[in-house]
Amino acid sequence: MPIDVDFPLPFAAGRPLPQRVERARRRGVDWSTEHRLIRPTDASIGYFLDMRLADVATGFCPEADGPDLDVMTDVITWTAVCDDFFDGPAGDDPGSAEAAVLALSSLTGPDGPAAVPHGVEALAGATADLWARMRAPMSPAWQARAARNWRRFLRSFLAEADARRDRTVPDLAGYLALRRETMAMYVYLDAAERTGRYEVPERVLTDRALLRLSTLQIDILAHCNDVHSLEHEEARGDTHNLVLVLEQEGGRSRGEVIEEIRDRVGRLVVRFRRGADGIPALCDRLSCDPAERAATYRHLTALTRQLRVTYDWSLATTRYAQHATSGRRPEYLEASAGRSGASADRADLPRDGRPGLVPQQFGEAR
Repeated sequence: MPIDVDFPLPFAAGRPLPQRVERARRRGVDWSTEHRLIRPTDASIGYFLDMRLADVATGFCPEADGPDLDVMTDVITWTAVCDDFFDGPAGDDPGSAEAAVLALSSLTGPDGPAAVPHGVEALAGATADLWARMRAPMSPAWQARAARNWRRFLRSFLAEADARRDRTVPDLAGYLALRRETMAMYVYLDAAERTGRYEVPERVLTDRALLRLSTLQIDILAHCNDVHSLEHEEARGDTHNLVLVLEQEGGRSRGEVIEEIRDRVGRLVVRFRRGADGIPALCDRLSCDPAERAATYRHLTALTRQLRVTYDWSLATTRYAQHATSGRRPEYLEASAGRSGASADRADLPRDGRPGLVPQQFGEAR
């Protein structure tokens, strides 16, 4: 079973306090049911909790608590729900997927969308609420960058759906290009800044050395994740998986390919650690002041935490360990959040005057 394949990753993560993990568990359920993202049934909530998203949120920011931890928890929940939303009927219909992506992406802009398509209202309400809290304490430069990254994440679902419909296995270059978009690590790095109330200088983030480090982080996790999620993706009809890519290119057995991926991960880890060792020199070269240097080191901590926490989570979550042969996630999403063509009643949409909730016109499709 691919889920049993072990990848030694020599990275450490902090240990969040149990009460903070419990807060994140409660928060995940409360926020996603309040915004009608998941069904308010014992079975749906049980599956949601078994995904162990709270482990990810608290592992990414073990020192966070209160509203800041809530933001990270909601980001993790939002990306998981988006993934399952576009893994369902919405992702099978190009027109519906494009309309949903356009509406959700517009929520990070100054005006928002004129309307939200039927079936997307609940997810749009949650997106608006989360984005308002994400950006509130951050600088305009951070807000612009995070908005670009949210739109980048959402657009990746369109490319992923196209690849699924084509049913053709990409070459290695094509695989890497798309996989670096579909992994949400850049969204989580922005969320780490927001949760920790720090900002990494733009000249640091765009430096070639740090860009290489970020790419290596994504590649390491993508390699591991593609092995662990292989059976689900094959059942779903997804061909954008590294195991399938290397099987096609080399004509080797699955066992041989998985061993090659383990070797590749080992080499990528060596390169990542070498790049991490170069961070002090990068700060010197860019003349970072003490505050900028501290933010850069926190960014490095976020990168390594994400590696450890995401890998450990992939071995524990039900997303890959169960239901792998069905090709679909269990029906835990609310109909209004998980099915194209379903609509939420306007009277049920949250509209209590708080910033970021769905405007009145969002209940009307044009």
